[in-house]
Amino acid sequence: MSERRNVYLLSLTSFLNDLSSETILSILPFFLKSFGATFYGIGLIGGLIDGLGNIAKVFSGYVSDFFGKRKPLVFFGYFISQVSKLCLSFSSSTLFAGAFISIDRLGKGIRTAPRDALISESKWKSGTAFGFHRAMDTFGAVIGSLIALILVFHGIKFSRAIVFAALIGFLAIIPIIFVKETGKIKKPVLGFKMKKYVAFAAFLGFCNVSYMFFMLKAAKLSIELAIALYLLFNVIYALTSYPFGILADKIGKAKVLSLAYIMLSISAILMTRVNLIAFILAFSFYGLFMAVAEAQQRALASDLSISKGFGIGAFHFTYGTSTILCNILAGAMASFSINYVFVYLSIVAIFASLLLEKNF
Repeated sequence: MSERRNVYLLSLTSFLNDLSSETILSILPFFLKSFGATFYGIGLIGGLIDGLGNIAKVFSGYVSDFFGKRKPLVFFGYFISQVSKLCLSFSSSTLFAGAFISIDRLGKGIRTAPRDALISESKWKSGTAFGFHRAMDTFGAVIGSLIALILVFHGIKFSRAIVFAALIGFLAIIPIIFVKETGKIKKPVLGFKMKKYVAFAAFLGFCNVSYMFFMLKAAKLSIELAIALYLLFNVIYALTSYPFGILADKIGKAKVLSLAYIMLSISAILMTRVNLIAFILAFSFYGLFMAVAEAQQRALASDLSISKGFGIGAFHFTYGTSTILCNILAGAMASFSINYVFVYLSIVAIFASLLLEKNF
């Protein structure tokens, strides 16, 4: 019963943390632009946001399996993220912003693999458990995006909005105090199936183009519209994560993931246009994709892992490394035309869909 309670507590923590983080992430592309960040800089920071934390996950996952202690890593990871978000508000250059975002992502990397291991060791089916967790996480993102939209509409400075969001983030630490340990000391190993999935994660990472490119393209109509579309993305993400988790447990995670990458490809194609209807559909499909990918890629890693922390961490390590390279490449392409980013994404997402269906 305590293990099931852990899912609720960790989901509440993720809800509060994402409420804070998504308030910041909703305005981050425009905060960076306000002090002259280039597409190269934004691409690099987008890669750090999506990739750097993943690299740290293999180490925290290994340690949590080796010592059988997951909770201290989860607590510390969330704590340093809140501190770094507060420091971000004082940034006045891409260099400093990148440094504080890197610390935030490091915190995410430290906490995620042991937290996901705690979730996988609950009494729920993995697809449902991760789907519920991602739904709660994203409901926080919905509220955070809405707060960002309200703050921008009322002309609040980006730096002050970030301070406000960072202070809320410290509330996320409280539920972790009541989480119960479930880990047992295990030799961290990867089986053959997990090694294959870890290798495949490198390709999936090259599909992980930062959300900031979507927002910057939508901002060609207006910044407020871009944030509103990001809110729509998070609403769809939140509402569909849990149902997709149940579906994945019934028909197979690889099948649902394959469908999700087709949705990503459609979203990318729609983003090549500057049209309100196209943007609404693109962000909707993007939300559906993320509802599946963020939960079920982790759930599949959990199912294939012999030692949960190390297996999940190894997946994230490979995925994160290629994500950083993907977004550096995207930044380079966007410096010529941002549409090149979406053409590239539409192609690699189709290949990911086909390979998932055939190999897993």
